[in-house]
Amino acid sequence: MSIRETPIVPIVFWPVERKEPYDLPALTRATTLYGTPTTVRVRIDHPDPVERVTFAGVPRAEQTARKETLYCCPDEETWAAFMSDLAEQQRLLTPVNGEVAQLHHYATRRNALERDKVMTNPVCRSGIAITPIAKSWYNVQQPCAIPSVRRDRIHRHSMHNIWVGDGDGRQEGIYDWHCILREADWERGRDAHTAAKAAAAVVEQRVKELGKYMAATADRRYKDLKRQGGSVAETPMFKGKRTRTKRAGATA
Repeated sequence: MSIRETPIVPIVFWPVERKEPYDLPALTRATTLYGTPTTVRVRIDHPDPVERVTFAGVPRAEQTARKETLYCCPDEETWAAFMSDLAEQQRLLTPVNGEVAQLHHYATRRNALERDKVMTNPVCRSGIAITPIAKSWYNVQQPCAIPSVRRDRIHRHSMHNIWVGDGDGRQEGIYDWHCILREADWERGRDAHTAAKAAAAVVEQRVKELGKYMAATADRRYKDLKRQGGSVAETPMFKGKRTRTKRAGATA
C-alpha cells in the first residue's frame, strides 16, 4: 500500500486539452485530499460533476491525478486573482480572432484566383504569419500562450510552401500565412496582438509563480503554508509506522 502524505497546497488545477488558438482552455479545479509519492487524490470543485453519486462507495466527484499534471494554488484569494488575469487575457485575445478572421488566408485566396484562371505568383507582396482561426492548437507546456505574429515580404509560392523574407527568401509552410492588402489591416491586427500578448505575459508569470506540483514540491515554495490542521508541508496525514506485535506463544 502506498504511503499517504499531506498535499502541499489545498487547491490544484489543470487545463483541459486546448484546440482553439484564440480561446483559452477551460480549467478543472479541485480540492486536495491526500497524496502518495506519485499522485494526489482530489475532489473536483469546478466544473461541478454532473452526478455526485457514489460508485462502489467512492464519490464520482473524486479522482486520482498524477502530480506532474497538476498546478498549485495556495488559497481562494490567489485563485480569484488568477481568474481575473485569465478573464482579461481572453477579453483581449478575442479581438485578435476577429482581426485574423478578416484577413485573406494566402492559400485560400490563391486557390480562388486559380479557379478564376488568374495565375499570379505571389498573390500579394506582404503578408503575416499567424495561426488561422480554424487550425487546431496544441501547446502542452504553455496552455495559456497565444499565437505569435510575424510580418514579412512574400516572394513566391508553390502548392504547399511559401518563400518570404529578404533576398531570395526562405522557404516555409504556406498554411499560416495571410495576405496584407491594406496597411490598416496590419496595424489593427498588430495593435490587438500587442495588447493580448501583454495580458498573456501577466498570466504566464502568475502560472510560473503558482508552479506545477512537482516543481513546487522540489523547491518547497509552500513550506510555510498553513491550513486547518497545521502546516501542510510539515504535518503528515499518517504519523509514524505501524508496528507488528508478536503473537502470544510464537517463537523466534
